[in-house]
Amino acid sequence: MDLVTSVILIMSFIIIYVILIQIYSVLFRITGLTREKALFQSVSLLTSCGFTTSESEIITSDRLRRRIAIAAMITGYAFSVVIVSLIINLLISLKDFNQDTALMWVVYAFGIFVLTLIITQIPVIKRGFEKFIQAIATRVLKRSSNENIIIMLDNYGKDAMAEVYLNRVPDFMVDKTVLEMKIKSKYKINILMYKRNGKAQDVLVDTVFKKKDQLVVFGSATGIKNAFAKKEMQTKNNVIELIEEYGEEAMTEIHLNKMPKFLDNKGLFESGLKSDYSINLLTIKRHDQFIPITKDVILQAKDVIVVFGPYSKIKEAFSTKKEEMDE
Repeated sequence: MDLVTSVILIMSFIIIYVILIQIYSVLFRITGLTREKALFQSVSLLTSCGFTTSESEIITSDRLRRRIAIAAMITGYAFSVVIVSLIINLLISLKDFNQDTALMWVVYAFGIFVLTLIITQIPVIKRGFEKFIQAIATRVLKRSSNENIIIMLDNYGKDAMAEVYLNRVPDFMVDKTVLEMKIKSKYKINILMYKRNGKAQDVLVDTVFKKKDQLVVFGSATGIKNAFAKKEMQTKNNVIELIEEYGEEAMTEIHLNKMPKFLDNKGLFESGLKSDYSINLLTIKRHDQFIPITKDVILQAKDVIVVFGPYSKIKEAFSTKKEEMDE
């Protein structure tokens, strides 16, 4: 391989390397990592440097992220081998090449390399590229086309700022204004702004969100996930949604699609919800109306309740399928 070909190939592979970092960064962001963490993990995996045990926990704890990480490590190893071999070939080729001509080609190649990197960092091109990768990733990662995409922009303790792409308008938002949906009181989330057809819009009390809107939200990280990440509740099993954790205890919202045996046709006191499971019933919502809580109140199928107590006990009491018990 001659010098010119070696230089061009090296610069080309480095450019591809940089593009791969951006691609894997977008993939990790789709799984819920912040921009900073996604970039760090992508660079670490592709270069085989800095992937420490403590930092790797956010990758190893999630199945989808592990799949992406495996692909990144294999890709990074293959590219490292290719680039090293090209550099060795370049050094060998220098012996039989005119120095002035060699320098000229190196300068040309380096100039093209820098220009390409600058072009890829132009905001319009970068955003377009990220959207393209997100569209491809939705298919490759076998995500439903009705599943909303949540990209965490930054974390602030238990709170987070995120972008949400509404491929499906959640049930609580359908045909409801910002004031009516009560997203702040229910999920501890503020919607800061939104885009519709690429144009930024102010969020007003009478705003009604539509499919394909892009939201920027801030609030409880758990609330963001519960509000936008869940799929349609077309299930006969109870749906348990975590609102907030307090150590081993938690506040959860439960959609009672199937009544547990210990609650069936039994008053609250008789059921043993408090005495046997250490669970406190906080609210009962039935047909969009709140029901007063008394010791004799009987829960019904399709009720939506909010409870507080040990999270393991809540799942034990209300889970109606094995998958929920194993979470």
